[in-house]
Amino acid sequence: MRLSTFVAATVTTLSFVACGGDDGDGGMIDAADQLDNPGFPVPTAITKANMESGGVWTEIGDADWSCLNTPSPDQASTQAIALSGTIEDFQTGNGVGGATVTAFPGINLTGSSGTTTSDSTAANRGDYTMNLAMLPSGETRYGFKFEATSYVKTYLLNQYVDPTMATQMRDMAAVSEATALALPAFIGVERDPTKGVLAGAFRDCMNREVSNAVATVSAVSGSVDHLEGAKTFYFSAGSTSLPVRHNVEPVMNNDGLFVVLDLPPQTATAYVQVWGFRNQAELDSGQMTLLSELASPVEANAVITGSFEPKRSN
Repeated sequence: MRLSTFVAATVTTLSFVACGGDDGDGGMIDAADQLDNPGFPVPTAITKANMESGGVWTEIGDADWSCLNTPSPDQASTQAIALSGTIEDFQTGNGVGGATVTAFPGINLTGSSGTTTSDSTAANRGDYTMNLAMLPSGETRYGFKFEATSYVKTYLLNQYVDPTMATQMRDMAAVSEATALALPAFIGVERDPTKGVLAGAFRDCMNREVSNAVATVSAVSGSVDHLEGAKTFYFSAGSTSLPVRHNVEPVMNNDGLFVVLDLPPQTATAYVQVWGFRNQAELDSGQMTLLSELASPVEANAVITGSFEPKRSN
């Protein structure tokens, strides 16, 4: 399972004091449970890059942060774009027929840069074609919303569509009601439809999945102010990757996947953040760096996913 690819120019760092604990089955209290967000402990290793082959993830070296806090290479939107592809089920990969697909600029969930409905026929189930309007000045990323019968409203944020190519293809995924109920059960959490969910996969400057980082959703930009109730979980990095409990994977695994549950819906912008140690010197000093930050709304009974990339200076 893979999610689609989720400031000042100076490096932002955060100082932590490490803590330990036991999360076994013998009634001991997990030290993570005493954190504001139990899925945001201090990593014990520097961030690493990983690759997948044949369903097996392998660590391939230190993560690359050469682009961190440098200007974004995004080009301004210059034309409408014909976009096509398939809307797939997030868990099974099967096509989702009859899904309403709405594009919007940036994180303006109520905006519209184009809309369409995916094909419901057996031979072409989930296939879609739509025209994306040119983005407004200053905006370089699209978001997408997927709505279908038996599916949770699903958003995909932070999608860069090359403005120089008038015709492009992109497959995207929607989360079913069944998956929305099942995934929290793996970690002993009951789904609360009054709360929001944010999820993503984190990659480095060479577009490789990152491990040994931690993620949260903050009320403010640039520093950690966990939204009340936020609980981050990481994934198993198996051939079918599933969220696991904190005592199994306390920090980001080789597949770079994370999910933040139990988020209170709010109209104010929230900030999905990824923090970690870039090198041994940072690890030794306890100075974690803000590696990624994506502004996002939080909506009840919806799953918001995104492309998480290294933070840029603009």
